[in-house]
Amino acid sequence: MRAIYINSSPIPWLCETTSGSRSNCECVLFYPNSRTRRRNPFPVSAMEWNSGRVLGPAPLDSNWWDRKLFSGAVVVKEPKGATGYRMYYYGRSEEVWNMGVQPFNNTLPTGRIGVAFSSDGLAFQRHRGPLPGGAVMDPSDNPAAFDCVHVAISDAVYTGEKWLLYYFGGGMAAEGRRLLPGLASSVDGIHIDGREGPVLDVGEPGAWDQNGVSWPRIFPGDDSGRLFMTYHTRESGGSAGIGFFSAGMAVSDDGKNWRKVGKILSCGDAGSWDEGGVSVRHVIRVGRRFLMFYEGSNFKFEFAIGLAISDDGLTWKKDEYVGKEPGGPVLTARKGENVWDNLIVGTPYVLQMPDGSFGMYYLGLGKREGEEMSQQGIGLAVSDGPNFRLWRRYGQQ
Repeated sequence: MRAIYINSSPIPWLCETTSGSRSNCECVLFYPNSRTRRRNPFPVSAMEWNSGRVLGPAPLDSNWWDRKLFSGAVVVKEPKGATGYRMYYYGRSEEVWNMGVQPFNNTLPTGRIGVAFSSDGLAFQRHRGPLPGGAVMDPSDNPAAFDCVHVAISDAVYTGEKWLLYYFGGGMAAEGRRLLPGLASSVDGIHIDGREGPVLDVGEPGAWDQNGVSWPRIFPGDDSGRLFMTYHTRESGGSAGIGFFSAGMAVSDDGKNWRKVGKILSCGDAGSWDEGGVSVRHVIRVGRRFLMFYEGSNFKFEFAIGLAISDDGLTWKKDEYVGKEPGGPVLTARKGENVWDNLIVGTPYVLQMPDGSFGMYYLGLGKREGEEMSQQGIGLAVSDGPNFRLWRRYGQQ
């Protein structure tokens, strides 16, 4: 067993091989000024490469459930009485999904669901769940189920008694392409004791959301206690004729039975940074306003994170006070830099901190110069105090 120490990194980094410090974890933290400090065996470029990343890929030669691909961080604080943070996310270790289905997009990391933990939200350790490879939730074994091919987490809520895990999945219909939302429950958030769904169905033929209802995310809608759900789907057509993404809304009184409101946000003008549409998004409430941080893309397959604002959580407008175009973007890939997220950023999940600032967890994809394979990771960007329009990677000045 050996450890990888990066002691002058702007974040406390970790060991990506087995350590005996915590029986359920594959990696362990080593803080730069602690007594566990070791001589750094890597050049400066290695430290730069990892800057701002809070969870890196599992070793390819390990047996981790997500060693091939992973994404979609959902980060929540531990319930009252406990400290730290947990990160639910999805991924897979195999070329094919459950039931032997070949993914319709080989780079799509959906498949299974797992969890990682952190004491401070700045560096996470994979936790070995009860399922093979350490996952906590798998596709259904029932070939008739809507989620028997692949699943992915999209939100997590603690009720005071149990965890509610909102997820989406694909079944044998259209070989996993028809994505629908489900709801799983667990007392500890690790051992799943119930699941149901789909909790919302696709639209009628010809409707904007006839192709799927994916990445459901939940937030308190108003003072009446209603819950709001945002989701997205891929529509046909678009300015390039290859389809585009749009986001929709549903409301619920109990978190299980949902009523659709309609489409709330879609693609920008032709040639804009988000002409390919609005996909994975996360909404938080700040005072009397709602902020939506969303993944946008263009038809060059360049992804970035933008901002939309609403007064009631139902009617949305892309922010016009950030960036050169509506919506921003507020966070982009660090192109041309020797860092792990120099190709793509997306799938934002935002927390408001006690001091009024914000932390944004996101997927990054990057490639080292001269290498053929790209590398994924989960990163953290922080706002400039309460200014939710200005962001930098954690550890950057």
